Amino acid sequence: MKVLFIHFRSAPAGQMKKNRAHVDPLDSAGTDGVSLEMTKRRDLLEAMGHIVAVCSACEWADFHIPDLEFDSEETMRMVRNSFDQGIADVASEAELRNAFDNSRLELKRQLAAVIEDFTPDMLFVHNIFCLPIHPVATVSLAELLKEQKLPCAAIHHDILSEGAYKFTPTNNFARSLLEEYYPPVMPKLRHWTINTRNKIALAEKGVKAEVIHDTIDFEYRLKPTERARIRGRLRAKYGIEINDVVLFVGARIVPNKQTELAGHLTAVLQSVQQEMIGKRLYHGEVFSNKSRVVLVLAGRPERAFLDYQRKLFELFDRLNIVWVYVGDNVRPYRSEDEGLYSLYPDWYAIADFVLYTTGWEGFGNQLLEAFAAELPVVVFEYPVFKEDIAPKGVEVVSLGDTLLSESDSMGLVQISPEALNRAAHRIMALLTNPEEWSRVTSNNIKVCKKYFSYDVLRAHLDDAIEWARSIGS
Repeated sequence: MKVLFIHFRSAPAGQMKKNRAHVDPLDSAGTDGVSLEMTKRRDLLEAMGHIVAVCSACEWADFHIPDLEFDSEETMRMVRNSFDQGIADVASEAELRNAFDNSRLELKRQLAAVIEDFTPDMLFVHNIFCLPIHPVATVSLAELLKEQKLPCAAIHHDILSEGAYKFTPTNNFARSLLEEYYPPVMPKLRHWTINTRNKIALAEKGVKAEVIHDTIDFEYRLKPTERARIRGRLRAKYGIEINDVVLFVGARIVPNKQTELAGHLTAVLQSVQQEMIGKRLYHGEVFSNKSRVVLVLAGRPERAFLDYQRKLFELFDRLNIVWVYVGDNVRPYRSEDEGLYSLYPDWYAIADFVLYTTGWEGFGNQLLEAFAAELPVVVFEYPVFKEDIAPKGVEVVSLGDTLLSESDSMGLVQISPEALNRAAHRIMALLTNPEEWSRVTSNNIKVCKKYFSYDVLRAHLDDAIEWARSIGS
């Protein structure tokens, strides 16, 4: 079967990885969770014998359509006038609609050309039908699917009712888009989402959806010798010693990730680190009076949130913690001669503990990466974690689920000193107890293999393919 994936962005695949090392440092394309989940599906489908192609705004896609980029000035202007401050950059709602229609017809033409060229038997569409961050793309693709009558599996990683996403229409045209297209309903469009609350929210809108959680290949990990080599190389590059403790953040630098909490936790752990001096760490090295606790940030930023990044880095300096940003050397692939490494599994090799402080997440791709990398994790208990992940039996160091009512002077979130202190002492207890360390990480691997492994994803893909075959085009 021929399968076409469509998304705003995508990760490079195969030989393309070697030729696309130079990317925009202010762009997370290829390292974001949706792109990574698409890559997993593509790899499995190809292993199952299907022919797969990807269409996105990224130049490394099999079908490159720059107009699919949601971060372009034209698209941001469309969203800004439709859902933000009201009509400001155009003279009227009629002018806005006219500009929308012109862009829609052109993008629809380009998408139709891709379908004519590749002749897919079915499509997998990721996130285009769930949030109006690029409404032209949503409407263009929905119209095309209705006309072509192609089977389509829509994967909704986010939806409108989620706490992190607020799109209030500023005019009747924008309101009609929300009502008709988020998500659209048509006979040959089947909906999946990545968490239970989204399934419930969609059902309240009359949309039947099934749940497929994020997954990861728990059978694939770095060999111990390779992991040690990469760990040593990365630590040496940034002046991190073998008996320093690295707290690692792999999530993108955007506000909902609440990375400021990682800075506060690092500061508390540094303030009590003398309690570890002279103790043997889980890997056998001794934490000495020269050892440090180092916060490593590997998540790439988004251009729209550069002010958040600036505030974050200012906070870290003000806290006087030891921290380093390595995102410029993170890619969806490894190219060691250029000093570039994949986020997972490569960069996790540098870490001793993963900090996952997000306040809102559709599921938690980097959380699964941490479990698969056999590392313990600190978690701010965001809603989907409490509802869909924690009940399965994973063990984490908890920061609780409650922020202080007031943000700091820069507008960054805070949690109680008590929560930070509890987490810091639990981190130290695990770092200095090899048996407990092994028990926690082994338990998490066991749980995740059952619920979030490639076996789960493969079953989902089989189901989608058989459904598409049964209804045909």
